Amino acid sequence: MRLLRLRKATLAVLLGWAAGFIVTSPFQIVEVLRNSGSNLPLLLSALGYGFLVWMMITMAGVTVVWGGILLPIALLVPPPWLLRHRRVEIGSCMCLSVIAVSYMVHVWTHFYHDGIGLMNFEIYAGFAAAFSGVTAYCYLRFLARESKN
Repeated sequence: MRLLRLRKATLAVLLGWAAGFIVTSPFQIVEVLRNSGSNLPLLLSALGYGFLVWMMITMAGVTVVWGGILLPIALLVPPPWLLRHRRVEIGSCMCLSVIAVSYMVHVWTHFYHDGIGLMNFEIYAGFAAAFSGVTAYCYLRFLARESKN
């Protein structure tokens, strides 16, 4: 039973990562277009490197979240309790992930410096909200299907 929940949690994390990657892809494309100019070979090269680096950064963060947060929840928290509090869990996952990103990016320093944008915060917050929301939703959906069987 726990092995099945572990597999479902892993699948939910992968689906959440894919959703976060898709949500933040337009930010990456805009950033590459802004930095590469009109040179097509440079644009294609920068786009490939940009997506590769973003994929590695997000996959590293997702691995930490998977091992440090989701696995203990999947293995220790009883599924009926999780299924009773679905909306609260999804909303709190999204809010806590955005709070964690704002702490890591030091978003409050934006207000002390003139001319510094919030693009980094927006990219990471968008990824974190999409990732955590889709991951929580998928995992709870998997649990609900499993409990019906």
